[in-house]
Amino acid sequence: MKKEKNIPLWIGVSLLAILVFTMLAGPYLPFIDKELQGEPHRWVGKKLHLPAYSPSPDNILGSDKRGVDNLSKLVVSAKETIFIILTIAVIRYLIGVPLGLLARRKKGISHFIVTLLNKVFSFLPSVFFVVLLLALPVLLFSTSRLYWALFIIALVEAGRVAVTVQAKANRISKELYVEAGTALGLSSKRMIRKYYIPEMVPELIVNFCTDLGKVTILLGQLAVLNIFLAQKWMEVDYYVWQFVNTQFNWATLISNHRTEIYMGKFAFIFYPAFAMMFAILTFNMLGEGFRRKFHLKG
Repeated sequence: MKKEKNIPLWIGVSLLAILVFTMLAGPYLPFIDKELQGEPHRWVGKKLHLPAYSPSPDNILGSDKRGVDNLSKLVVSAKETIFIILTIAVIRYLIGVPLGLLARRKKGISHFIVTLLNKVFSFLPSVFFVVLLLALPVLLFSTSRLYWALFIIALVEAGRVAVTVQAKANRISKELYVEAGTALGLSSKRMIRKYYIPEMVPELIVNFCTDLGKVTILLGQLAVLNIFLAQKWMEVDYYVWQFVNTQFNWATLISNHRTEIYMGKFAFIFYPAFAMMFAILTFNMLGEGFRRKFHLKG
């Protein structure tokens, strides 16, 4: 019988290759302005043009109102965007996986922590808890706000990861080979390394890819709500102080230009939103591809 092709995995790997290339090599391409220098005016023939510039051979996706190339902005900000997404997902699993394994017997302090995390952060959508916690006065002016923000976003969904791992580990603990290992007096550390981890890795890979997409969506939601992961309180005009974003990624591009939607300038929002959608599609395709590869149930 001819083996069925895993089309989602092929698509996911191809899209991931595009993302990685954009992150690493994109800023060094000849048509990308790595310095993001604005062009305040441009002469076309005898006509003077002012930004924002429409799409043209010089600006494939046009420019913003300062004359900065939109394509360059997307490419240069890609690395920080993907790094933030990966960091949040990794922290989430570094918290959730050990907790879930420790709580596999569904009793003790580990089980209590897993249950508490899952119940507390399951009442409302994740974005509400993140906004609430990031709005705490102690974090608004903190110089370590970015690190706290990454940890908080990871923690909000860590309980769900822990519950999933706990349920899987509990099923594995009832297998005959695990019971035999217990009867032989194998240590918990060795049991986890030899029995639990190998059995759980395929499902963890699938869930991790899916969570990358969820993190990307959450960052987009925070951008629409104008919530910054890192910010500085500074004077933007005479006696006018406000929080200013100190990052440069796709989410902050959306946040910086979201008010321009009301002026009919959808291109400023469309391009970074499309980039985030591209990343979400990539991660979801990878997750579905790995699910089929490992023959896991949907």
